[in-house]
Amino acid sequence: MSLPANGLCEYRVTVGRDWLDYNEHMNVAYYLKAFDDAGEGMTLLIGMGADYTRRTHNSWVALESHITFQNEALLGDELRIVTRVLDFDEKKMHIFQEMYRGQELLATHEQLGLHFDTAARRGCPFTPEVRAMLEALHAAQATLPRPPASGRSVGIRRQAPA
Repeated sequence: MSLPANGLCEYRVTVGRDWLDYNEHMNVAYYLKAFDDAGEGMTLLIGMGADYTRRTHNSWVALESHITFQNEALLGDELRIVTRVLDFDEKKMHIFQEMYRGQELLATHEQLGLHFDTAARRGCPFTPEVRAMLEALHAAQATLPRPPASGRSVGIRRQAPA
């Protein structure tokens, strides 16, 4: 598999009936599922799929995750999820994802992931091959601006008293 020239990994999925809640829009859990499936696509691209885990006993786990919602996803919507690597170190990666219906932004997802030794049940450094792929993917994204929604926190914004 070759890396995309712009470093952006794309994944596509269609909203099915079982993804809807009683409001007739995509349930929160399925936003995370779609983002997770897109993240798996990115990890396959850098060489960290199920075969990698069976062979090396290494995988990745989420340490922190944050979803924002801008617009509803509805039954039959064709979703495009763009995943990029904002940063990484010897054993962690910071990814950012955007979910679109056509050109309309529906949601974003930001995650801090840990390269994980499944036998020791703790974090471990990326293998040299995976690290090289992360470096190449990150370098291909170097000219892209940082997503404005990255680094947000949860809270109620209040105006200072006058």
